[in-house]
Amino acid sequence: MTAEKYVKEVAKLLKCRASKKKEIKDKLLADIHSAVASGEKLEDVLAKMGIPWDYANRYNDNFDKAEQTAARREKNRKILGIVIAVLVIAGVLIYWNMPKWSDISESTVFSEETVQKAAQEIITLYGNDDYEGVVAYMTDDMKKVLNAPTLQLSKSQLATADFGDFQSFGEFYISEAKQGSKRFAMVQVSVSYTKTSITYTLTFDEEMKLAGFYIK
Repeated sequence: MTAEKYVKEVAKLLKCRASKKKEIKDKLLADIHSAVASGEKLEDVLAKMGIPWDYANRYNDNFDKAEQTAARREKNRKILGIVIAVLVIAGVLIYWNMPKWSDISESTVFSEETVQKAAQEIITLYGNDDYEGVVAYMTDDMKKVLNAPTLQLSKSQLATADFGDFQSFGEFYISEAKQGSKRFAMVQVSVSYTKTSITYTLTFDEEMKLAGFYIK
């Protein structure tokens, strides 16, 4: 072990303020170098001093109450500073990753007409049980969790699995969501069939691939 490493290990175990630690480190390192300069071997010097834990405790046992209290306060301030920094970073990350919504008419990425047309096509495919057609619109990531059999199963589990004939689309609500550096178009519309009404929520990525599909 080098003198510097030994002193560093001792300093880690000292229960005092940072300024006091520096003072002890400087003195201890100077004492070791002085002993070595006078002809002693470093190994012998460190052996006489004992393991870092024991050497540090000689100081710790002699620190007065004021020094110990000041050390605890300094440590608590440091911990608090780290916690605050972490919370600030976490807050920034949460804010950055939370979707920021805006009206689709303000978008520089999506066309309201294009988004609505794509939504109508996908909804029509789903209503006609053309699940493969719906999958063809999906992003690669979405295809990993949704496929034609899964879509068929989801429809069969609805209260009214047989929608009946299509009647009409309700009003389309279309927004743009910005999440981090990515933008998405979200569509929500209620569709009337002869036997039921279904509310669809679809999400498209910037390439107009289906990135989200939800019905109720």
